[in-house]
Amino acid sequence: PRRSAPPEPAPARPAPRRTVPTWMIAALCGMTALVLVLLLSQHLLTASIDECYRQREEAYQRVVDNHPLRYREAIERCARENNLQPAFVAAIVLNESSFRPQAESNVGARGLMQLMPDTAQWIAGKLDEADYSFDRMYDGETNIRFGTWYLGYLARLFRGDPATVASAYHAGQTTVTQWISDPALSEDGVLNLSALKDGPTKSYARRVTQDYAVYQALYYSPDPSAADAAGAAVLPVPVP
Repeated sequence: PRRSAPPEPAPARPAPRRTVPTWMIAALCGMTALVLVLLLSQHLLTASIDECYRQREEAYQRVVDNHPLRYREAIERCARENNLQPAFVAAIVLNESSFRPQAESNVGARGLMQLMPDTAQWIAGKLDEADYSFDRMYDGETNIRFGTWYLGYLARLFRGDPATVASAYHAGQTTVTQWISDPALSEDGVLNLSALKDGPTKSYARRVTQDYAVYQALYYSPDPSAADAAGAAVLPVPVP
């Protein structure tokens, strides 16, 4: 008998495709976007912080550059001899000559602390200076020695108040004595700078007191013996 051909196998069915739910795709996309946003935010934040640090460093360097401290040894030695804060002396030198020993004003003041001829000659007598000549005011250390003696004299006269001492250094002790005798300008023997009429002396005293605080912060704040820069131009008197 004739055999029949075996039946052909049925074609295999394709495996069912597994589909990811739409909500899961959306969630994954959302999480990816969130991660990207967070990474971008972190990058921007880091860049912003770096920029802030850079700007702060540049600002600090500008302050340092604008407040040099040349003749530091002489300033500190002479300040100590006259019971003065060296930061206050440095602020006076900065505003008088910008630390230029050959500076000379149009009215004849000379040197780092811009001493006038009659003032320098009077100081020379107080210091028993031999062979004095006004040309010596071009010598930085001599000028600082004379100028700090005069500052110490003014500090004793005006109770060590920085604004009053700076005003007297600029306008003269006679003028400032007249100002503090006016109740509208002083109630306690110390000049009320804010009540003073706008002018060169008021601007000068404000610059000096501001620079005094900067010098104190830059160079002398770690010194535990230093007085508060806003409080006094003189050092605390040692207790016996």
